[in-house]
Amino acid sequence: MTGLLVIAAHPDDAELAMGGTIAQLHERGTDVAVCVVAVSEFSAAAAAQRVAAAESAAAVLGHRLHWLPGDAREQVEQIPEALLVRRLDELVDAVRPRAVATHWDGDSHADHARTARAAIASSRRWGDVTLLQFGPNETRTVRYAEFVPNVYVPLPPPAVEAKRRSIEFYNYAGQGHRRLDSQQAEARDAARGFEIGAAAAEAFRLVRTCGGLPFLTAT
Repeated sequence: MTGLLVIAAHPDDAELAMGGTIAQLHERGTDVAVCVVAVSEFSAAAAAQRVAAAESAAAVLGHRLHWLPGDAREQVEQIPEALLVRRLDELVDAVRPRAVATHWDGDSHADHARTARAAIASSRRWGDVTLLQFGPNETRTVRYAEFVPNVYVPLPPPAVEAKRRSIEFYNYAGQGHRRLDSQQAEARDAARGFEIGAAAAEAFRLVRTCGGLPFLTAT
């Protein structure tokens, strides 16, 4: 049984949103799996580079990496929503997580919101599994400030450093996506930490719980 399953629309989403939490849970002995829905690149060569970055990030943070079945280069929006739900049903059946974390369904990015809706739909079959959402990674999105967390995970310095290293793998020559700013991510985590009196933290919305917050305990 997996302690935590993270469902991310693209490579880099999980690292930006909760890389510190993943690193910390791995250090505590919790088994963490990250499933990426789509690579979202427009050539096989670009997709291979982004997959390699995701694999390097997983080696640093300590999670197992899964790719949702399908054409690795397809966009999330190209996957029929019913098919996406079915793929997540099969994934959760195979991984058997105690908790799932995914995007906020109010995210301004349509592909993030679509992934979140599919996870919510899939949750009808999960039984005793907690569901959390992480907020937008980009402050420039119009709904960024509307995400209101109710769960915080304080980050110790080693987790902050592991997150920084995982993000930097995506800043390779010829990347087709936006350059990732690890300093901006650290500033955001410092602001979240300030909200709870910690040096740094990552924040989530708890939307479904069955028996507490098992994702915070070792398995």
